[in-house]
Amino acid sequence: MKNKDFRPGAYLDIFPRIVPFTLGFIVLCGFSFYLGGIFCSEKNRYFKQDEASIVQSQQETTVDPLKIEYVEFSECSLNYQDYTPCTDPKRWKKYRNYRLSFMERHCPQITDRNECLVPPPDGYKPPIRWPKSKDQCWYRNVPYDWISNKKSTQHWLRKEGDKFFFPGGGTMFPNGVNSYVKLMQKLIPGMKNRTIRTAIDTGCGVASWGGDLLDHGILTVSLAPRDNHEAQVQFALERGIPAILGIISTQRLPFPSNSFDMAHCSRCLIPWTEYDGIYLLEIHRILRPGGFWVLSGPPINYEHRWRGWNTTVEEQKSDYDKLKKLLTSMCFKLYNKKDDIAVWQKSLDSSCYDQLTSSSYPPKCDYSSDPDSAWYTPLQPCLTIPSQTFKKLGVNSVPKWPNRLHVSPERISMIFNGNSGGFKHDNSRWKVRVKHYKALLPALGSDEIRNVMDMNTLYGGFASALIDSPLWVMNVVSSYGPNSLGVVYDRGLIGTYHDWCEPFSTYPRTYDLLHLDGLFTAESHRCEMKYVLLEMDRILRPNAYAIIRESYYFIDAIATITQGMRWDCEKQDTEYIVSKEKLLVCQKKLWHANHSQDSGNDF
Repeated sequence: MKNKDFRPGAYLDIFPRIVPFTLGFIVLCGFSFYLGGIFCSEKNRYFKQDEASIVQSQQETTVDPLKIEYVEFSECSLNYQDYTPCTDPKRWKKYRNYRLSFMERHCPQITDRNECLVPPPDGYKPPIRWPKSKDQCWYRNVPYDWISNKKSTQHWLRKEGDKFFFPGGGTMFPNGVNSYVKLMQKLIPGMKNRTIRTAIDTGCGVASWGGDLLDHGILTVSLAPRDNHEAQVQFALERGIPAILGIISTQRLPFPSNSFDMAHCSRCLIPWTEYDGIYLLEIHRILRPGGFWVLSGPPINYEHRWRGWNTTVEEQKSDYDKLKKLLTSMCFKLYNKKDDIAVWQKSLDSSCYDQLTSSSYPPKCDYSSDPDSAWYTPLQPCLTIPSQTFKKLGVNSVPKWPNRLHVSPERISMIFNGNSGGFKHDNSRWKVRVKHYKALLPALGSDEIRNVMDMNTLYGGFASALIDSPLWVMNVVSSYGPNSLGVVYDRGLIGTYHDWCEPFSTYPRTYDLLHLDGLFTAESHRCEMKYVLLEMDRILRPNAYAIIRESYYFIDAIATITQGMRWDCEKQDTEYIVSKEKLLVCQKKLWHANHSQDSGNDF
């Protein structure tokens, strides 16, 4: 485009002004070079003279720690002793029945969140310690009789005196989970040779399957919704077995793709063949290449079982045929089958996926679909194809346990500045930190602490440093932070995505230790500190602990809030006594509800 202001001779007018300007510029550069030489020759003397004043200046500009007023939080009503804010049955009527989506996460608005402390049930006692807790718990800690009454013939649990006992039964293994797992080991040899490390149990009951697998070095996420099977997840966690509230409905489960070595459904009542197999597509997404899907219950072994399922043999045969067809279309192969158990294996490589055409069903997910996006992400009716960039995602490619814990996973390259050197440094750093934590909190590493949550992990370094302790760690990766949860699973650890501006998917009183590292520094611009700490109080068991590692700016304000929550906290130095970072080691007190407040402080 032409310049409308251009006129002939303009350059001639400018030329006389350019020459003196250029000469002046050259002189100025020469003079600056001369001064720079003087400065460089004398820089040591200048620096030493000014060093003290520079440090003093930095100290003067340091921001003062955040101060807030002390507030004593009141008790919630006893009606809320099992309150789960984002899966609250009292609010289910507000949401759709479609595919049971009312049981998914529906969190209250910030204006509807009350500022009170969830009380324990009357008669609450400190939990029985691991490993004894795997087989028994105090009745008053989870005072729910529905499962005991309805599932007594299947031996899920039984009540005797002031305790519940867990004989290890289940709908498909009424004679005990141990023999059920032994049969499964014969069908899947990888369960015995440390190839299989991570598993998910959909519709877990009281988590007897996941509990038994702990004896075989397999770490299981037991998943169940809050439904008429009263407090399944709370029973699991009371026993010291990893579990989380959740349901496969309309949204993806909060895990990255290619996470689990094995998935299990024991008559979990999930309609796998309905809705064009969309629930099976989600299982396919979260299983790593070569991973196993285990199904027991309808329609497996329908030839001998159909009479007890209130159906006909023709209907069950039709369901089984439909199931096999769907699994084949998703590149699963029938791996083994015996009695009530059938095992399918996800394709180990891309050969099956390469044969799928544009007219195949289900279709391949396109490149715009992030396979690891799983926080309020709708289920998609398409097949997630494992990335060919990574050659060591498969069950047979990942190192066997426990070697995989210490090997830098390929997926670390997906994280900003992620590399094997940083991975090793992170491991070393957490070994030093955990040693310091144990000096400050002797209960860490003992049977006093079983259920642990790292509230904002990166690579699972905290959990790795505690691997020889009698505990398990739920590694939480922020839905707004670096997406490193795949790395956590590649190491043979477990975890979930979460946003700490919202309540967590668990029951009250389910963790013995909560650990956070700079969570408020990272999230205080989004999440109000008070509500995060109140959620921590809901999750923690009475007499349980919290280790809060934070900037000096937040630490005093946190201590003030926790004092109002009836916690005992001590401020401590970090392992290297860094002034800008402090530790707060806290213990939640055991208190019992004031019954005069039962009519008030409702949510």
